[in-house]
Amino acid sequence: MEHSRGRETGQGRREHGDRERQSVLSQRSSSNQARGHLGQGVLDTGTLQTSVTMDPNVSAANQPSTGPQALSPQGADFRATYTLGMPQMLFGGLSERWFMKEAGDIHWRMLCSDLGVPSGQLADREGERLYASFMRLRMESTVPLARYAENETLTATGALSRFGDKRFFSELTFLGAAGEVRVEMATVFITRTTDNKSLARATPQQIERSRGFSHSILPPFGQGYQKIKRLALEAMEPVQDTVLELGGATFDWADHVLDSRHYVVNPYHDLNGANLLYFASYPRIHDVCERLVLNERLSHAGCATESAFEISPVARDVYYYGNADAGDELTFQLRKLELYGTDRLRIWSTLYRRRDGVRIADMFTVKALTDPASAVGRLLAGAV
Repeated sequence: MEHSRGRETGQGRREHGDRERQSVLSQRSSSNQARGHLGQGVLDTGTLQTSVTMDPNVSAANQPSTGPQALSPQGADFRATYTLGMPQMLFGGLSERWFMKEAGDIHWRMLCSDLGVPSGQLADREGERLYASFMRLRMESTVPLARYAENETLTATGALSRFGDKRFFSELTFLGAAGEVRVEMATVFITRTTDNKSLARATPQQIERSRGFSHSILPPFGQGYQKIKRLALEAMEPVQDTVLELGGATFDWADHVLDSRHYVVNPYHDLNGANLLYFASYPRIHDVCERLVLNERLSHAGCATESAFEISPVARDVYYYGNADAGDELTFQLRKLELYGTDRLRIWSTLYRRRDGVRIADMFTVKALTDPASAVGRLLAGAV
């Protein structure tokens, strides 16, 4: 996978990741079987149907009581079907923002079910409210998101695991007629002291209830996060190596900045129910600033074209280091924007809080041209 050093091939990394994933699921399945047979139920919420596996070892009082929150405490048997409609779509295809929000919510619901407590009652041992803060989110689709069509059915399956008493990991797969999307997520529990700049890791008081699969060593997905975070926040010397592979593209570490924009955190668009900068807002901020850069370059080249309609996400890997408050001004730095192959864009951006200069995220993105002969494609190929 992308966490290892050197220039290992994409095929080798994918096979390594598949073996790791199969090993975790096999161990989790064996663990579940050791507990005996589990009861089965079905929740139907219209376009979302969720098959639920409940653990009889967790009392009904400790299970989330309503709706799709009642998921398997092991996290291995989450299943849902979605029919794509307008709320799930953007520009005629699958909306990445909706998709990320839904994937994050599935992670959150599996986590709460594993701990046997509704989200509003999560607290540390001192009784302080806990939140699950994202460390990393990785999304890879076999086709551009624009190819998933209205009324297409996506079937989702998911698995949850943890390392130690604070960090939880999940793996989700969404399968449709057009293609497949894989999502991996890692979160850590935090408390908030004063504002969104004063977040500290903490242990949930309900951790003893967890019956999900527990890693004996930090899984590769978490190791990959630590590697990039060290490079982003601690590295003093230039890195002469491929640090990441995503969606068929390789990324080398770069210290230069191609473009820079400022963005003010908008509470109506960017915050979640806990008034934190929402994990799904980081990629949206990237897209807003990326659009400004591309549209400006197109305009200077004499092309009156809307860039957003000419590119579609294929893969995204987001590394989260910090948060921000409503009204904070962020600095968006574009570090890489280039065409590779005939129709793919390789993009890397960084977000900083402008007031204190703290780096809060790195985002690696692969997008596809909807048409290789489009204005964006010709611009990046140097043809306009």
